[in-house]
Amino acid sequence: MKIGIVGAQSAGKSTVFQALTGLPPIVGQPEAKNRARLGQIKVADVRLDLLESLYGSKKKIPVELTLLDFAANPKEQKPGSSLDPTLPGLIRDLDALLLVVGQFADPGPAGRAFQSLDDELIFADFDQAERRLERVRKDRSASDFERTTLEKLLKSLEAGSPLRLREMTAQEERIFSSFGFLSRKPAFVVINCDIDSASSDPDPADRELATTRGLELFKLAASFESELAELTSDEQRDLLAEAGLAAPARDRLVTALYRRLGLITFYTAGEPEAHAWPLTAGATALEAADRIHSDIARGFIRAEVVGFEDFAALRSDAKVKEAGKLRLEGRDYVMRDGDIIHIRFKA
Repeated sequence: MKIGIVGAQSAGKSTVFQALTGLPPIVGQPEAKNRARLGQIKVADVRLDLLESLYGSKKKIPVELTLLDFAANPKEQKPGSSLDPTLPGLIRDLDALLLVVGQFADPGPAGRAFQSLDDELIFADFDQAERRLERVRKDRSASDFERTTLEKLLKSLEAGSPLRLREMTAQEERIFSSFGFLSRKPAFVVINCDIDSASSDPDPADRELATTRGLELFKLAASFESELAELTSDEQRDLLAEAGLAAPARDRLVTALYRRLGLITFYTAGEPEAHAWPLTAGATALEAADRIHSDIARGFIRAEVVGFEDFAALRSDAKVKEAGKLRLEGRDYVMRDGDIIHIRFKA
């Protein structure tokens, strides 16, 4: 899962990247092809820890989120613009966006700043859809459905409405999934504030504006979080409690992303490795198999499934079978959060 960090140059987005990944921000102005810095967030998971312990696994593989921070490109930046025009092409294939706005100097509403960012995503989508519509109108073999749908999308975008607010049919999703519309992507407004206000609720006006645009708000003190990562667990716990925060921003963001993206976690476990896998809620056992490896999905026979709570209570495969908690499921079984799965397949 790839998540891009975008924002105005003064918002502190690279400090946010450092706070979430523990890696230093980009220094200097790299060439366009090298503008992205990648960092991994390993998702803390007590269920995976228990599976590793009970199976005696030699290896533990948690879910990982990939964050991308992009170096500024001031040569392309237009006066009054929050984003440089070369950025949209770099972020269209990402799964979600973090729109970073700074609130450390002025604790007032941040709505104007994140609305400006969102408007630029909308404009980029309008430009892309308009150019595509021009080609479709010239192509006699193009479908009427794509043409009429593009016209509808352009009306929404021209009115300043992000595409994440629009309910798309399955047919529309199939046609436009490759477009990578930016205002369609799940997006969080990350309010980068000072530590004194990090635990307080966002401004009501900001929350209302975010809701009308299909955005979620997330507050963090990036400088504080960067320093926090260098401390021991006990020191972190004490400082977080003093600041009125329940957990580091990294853990809180993962929880928020899972909720916003509609994800669950399933597991495969044994002596070689204990592995956590992200999966879209409502996905089937066959889709879970494909998440592990396409060959497993291709040869799918059936899945052996046990819920995590049952396994945690019984603590071994043998006792799970004795208690009748191991289920044999077909390819259409809808996966549940915490399922531990072993897939029988033919090579």
